[in-house]
Amino acid sequence: MNYTHPVVRADDPHQGTLPTLEHIDVRDERSDLSGTWIGDLITAVRRQRLKLFLWVLICFAISCSYTFRATPEYVASAQIVLEPRARLPAGSDAAAAAAAVAPILDSAQAESQLQIVRSVRNLRYVFDTLNLGSNPNFAPGTPGLISQIIGIVTSMGLSSKSTTSRKQEGNQNIEIAFQNFSDRVQVRRLGQSYVIEVSFRGSNPDDTARLTNSIAASYIRDQVLVHALSEQRGTEFLQGRITLIQAEKKAADEAVASGIITDFQFPDSDARIVGEALKPLAATYPQTKLNLLFGFVFGLVSGIVLIAITSNFDKTVRSAAQIRRVLGIDCLVVVPRLRSGRLTETTALDQPGSDFAQSIRLLRTVLFAARVKTSQAAVGIVSYENGSGCSTLSANIALLIAGSSGSVVLIDANLQRPDLTRRFAPNSVVGLDQFIRSSPAKGQLPEINLTDSLSFVPAAAADQVVDPNVFLGTESMRTALTEYNEPRDMILDLPSLEGSSDAQALGSMLSGIVIIAAINRTKIDQLAETVRALRSAKSQVLGVVLNDPLPLRGRRSIRRTT
Repeated sequence: MNYTHPVVRADDPHQGTLPTLEHIDVRDERSDLSGTWIGDLITAVRRQRLKLFLWVLICFAISCSYTFRATPEYVASAQIVLEPRARLPAGSDAAAAAAAVAPILDSAQAESQLQIVRSVRNLRYVFDTLNLGSNPNFAPGTPGLISQIIGIVTSMGLSSKSTTSRKQEGNQNIEIAFQNFSDRVQVRRLGQSYVIEVSFRGSNPDDTARLTNSIAASYIRDQVLVHALSEQRGTEFLQGRITLIQAEKKAADEAVASGIITDFQFPDSDARIVGEALKPLAATYPQTKLNLLFGFVFGLVSGIVLIAITSNFDKTVRSAAQIRRVLGIDCLVVVPRLRSGRLTETTALDQPGSDFAQSIRLLRTVLFAARVKTSQAAVGIVSYENGSGCSTLSANIALLIAGSSGSVVLIDANLQRPDLTRRFAPNSVVGLDQFIRSSPAKGQLPEINLTDSLSFVPAAAADQVVDPNVFLGTESMRTALTEYNEPRDMILDLPSLEGSSDAQALGSMLSGIVIIAAINRTKIDQLAETVRALRSAKSQVLGVVLNDPLPLRGRRSIRRTT
């Protein structure tokens, strides 16, 4: 790279964009679907795909359970055609009968016949004739717990009226049975024709066909009775007509009682049955395929909607696009979880082909951009809370820079949690806290050479408890950072902002600060507060690194050179 920008000193206040940094794009496109809510929703669905799968499986299982446990129901249908007949006065000859014209039936009259078929009078005749009040298929169901409690409370103190109550209860049960019977009847007009289809839904295929035919026959009987009354009101009533009408009525009554449609003709009816109900061969309800499809679709849609709602209220950092959209700052790189092996402070060197090592190399590119030709970079690594992986990332970054660009100093500035000191210098005799307390005018940081190109500054001496009042923003620390004689890069593992303000005190002394955010753990509000606090201290925020941390299982030490 050719760095020809002006010199940037570590103690300069950085208000603008760091030179060359705006020309580098190290974003991981695989983890950045889009900056819209659709991309966030897709990411959320992928993240919770196991829960979504389990929810869809539960809904599908419930649908299967209902489908295979529900009582099968059958539907039988009969067709009635409306045929208005010409009415001739008594004594009319054959010529008058031939010249008579049947009345025209309009659409409104056809719709009226639908209401007559499903009328209480028509259905009640079938219900009473077949004694369906005692049929268990239409009996009231077992009352629920709430209904039982209400019944007990209502019946308290009414024992003297028990006989009347039983009679009323019997009548009520009959009315409930009739209502259950009526609810199973469906009458509709087939298109714009004059054909009426009568359907009945029942649990027994034989009874279903029989009741359907009975309802259709009851309608024909009603038509015959209407015309019988009309004939009886005539001035000249013929005995032959009475006999014919009585025969029609008797045939209709027998059809209602038996549920079988015969070939008997009903000339005094304006309708005739053109298709009797046959015994259904297969259950119509429940509809297995439709129920299973509904269970799957409902589970999938409701699960996605629930994920969208929870994601909308979830303020946890999930993706790089979320950080750019909400906070307006760049996400430098996404550090993935190590898929194989143990994550240590030397993983970037031990497994150079891993995604983890690739992300660390991308982050190294950003830190190179923070360096100019005549000045080395002093970069701090900080997070809002402990456990975000700052120490591990700081060590891996320092090792990569030391292996490619010369000398590097790794400083453990996290005095309260000196993890790097315990890993790299467990037997150190002096530390950064002692250097700060001594306040030398021109002091040298207490370094320990780990390799030829990597030095380490421990936080404290071995087995020494750091005084919580030690402050990193002293004049001696500023002098050590700004007047460093040797041209070496510095990587500082800073304490979290949740427990210390030392990162704010050191921020203005550094070339830049990288904020570490733990995926699925750090909150957006916490990240925004970290950026605000650092910028208020005139610190140059280089960007955010999304890390997927795991607890360290191994503590591999680097042998110190003599």
